Amino acid sequence: MAACWVMLLHLQTISGPYLDQLPLVRPLIGAGWTGVELFFVLSGFVITLGYLDRVGARPTAPVVGRFLVNRFARVWPAWAVVTVVGGAWVWSVRSAGWDADVVSPHPDAGLGALLRQLSMTQMWGYSELGGSSFVPPGWSISAEWTAYLLFPLAVWLIRPLRRLPAWLLMAAAVAVMSPLAVTAFVHGTPDLEQSWVLRIACGFTAGMFSALAYRRVPRTARTDSAALATVWTCVALALAGTSWAAWAVWERGAGVSIDHYGVIVVLFPLLVVGLSLTGRGPARWLGSAPMVYGGKLSYCLYLVHFLVLDVALTVWWQDPAARGVVNPGLVLAVPGLVLVSLLASAALHHGVEEPGRRLVLQLQERLAPAPRRVSAPTTAEVPRSPHALLPVPRAGVREPGTPALAARRPAGPGTGPGPSPAPLTPDRTAHPGHRAALPVHPSTGRHARATGRTRETVRTPL
Repeated sequence: MAACWVMLLHLQTISGPYLDQLPLVRPLIGAGWTGVELFFVLSGFVITLGYLDRVGARPTAPVVGRFLVNRFARVWPAWAVVTVVGGAWVWSVRSAGWDADVVSPHPDAGLGALLRQLSMTQMWGYSELGGSSFVPPGWSISAEWTAYLLFPLAVWLIRPLRRLPAWLLMAAAVAVMSPLAVTAFVHGTPDLEQSWVLRIACGFTAGMFSALAYRRVPRTARTDSAALATVWTCVALALAGTSWAAWAVWERGAGVSIDHYGVIVVLFPLLVVGLSLTGRGPARWLGSAPMVYGGKLSYCLYLVHFLVLDVALTVWWQDPAARGVVNPGLVLAVPGLVLVSLLASAALHHGVEEPGRRLVLQLQERLAPAPRRVSAPTTAEVPRSPHALLPVPRAGVREPGTPALAARRPAGPGTGPGPSPAPLTPDRTAHPGHRAALPVHPSTGRHARATGRTRETVRTPL
């Protein structure tokens, strides 16, 4: 959904005749850039749920390394292909003497810029979102990779808060998003002029707090109803907020570049948690097979759609006199651009993203050192102790001299020994089903005798 939201925003300029028929939808599409914030929140939420205990409990070098390789395998293959294709397009257009910056500014198509983007570090030390990547949405990939690198430290710091009440953790998630909303309300700063550091820090951290809150919520019918009400409330407030933002732009714009759509981002933590706690309403629709498949394509769609749009409009508007003119032919091409973007994203997902992820993980398994095997100690290696526990025979195994019927009796109180996977040693604790341990006398080496259903226990000196 977030990727489609961003794509519709980028198509808004040439989709006027369609949007004129949907006046209530236009403000919602105008807020499409906040889909990046929604993606940041969702990313922090999902990754924290998956790695809170695995990384946060003990962030050792091997654990952190596996986490980073997993995230690299997830984002890099598709990003690398799109970056190389985008860089080749920019270089080809400029080499032909054309203008490559018709739709959006691009960096120089040199080796240094290519390496910075392939390493997903192009935003480090760079504040301008425009002109930072061959594929303009790539700034968020660099921001996301930065969040991954800092995640082990962040999750180690935030994990001690996991036992706080759910309402308090949820309030923290909303509070973390408030700087973005307040900035949008007061200043109306356009999305391309905002700080990428603030956007990723607020969004990803809010997602982490949302994950902690989600873990603390009990799953009951009452919870499901409350979550459904929360989802519908967030949807209604988002529609109201985008409508207000559109009115504010029209009322206060007067040629000034302002954008108040960011006021709705405080709703995203509540929306994500609400959708995760219910299977009704919008959650049922989002959980349908087509939407699940669309979710798998979303990352590739986010990367590919702008490249498709960039190529089409660079060719269409290469003549400076025709630049920015939306004629009937271009309007009719909009559905085709959407279709090409969807097909290209499916091809990228199935042909690059998934095979690339599997290949990186296979290389990790081959290069990672094999874990040391710890052999079980032999009888001679088990330390002697006055309180050593004797091996307990397994249920159903006939001991010498034991009647066959007794060997087949089920384990239970007064019926015989329960199952035991291995001889018990001093560092193993007997569990229900084992017969009482027979202490060994330190001087004689003899142990207590069991006769029938009674036992004679030898007292051992302390």
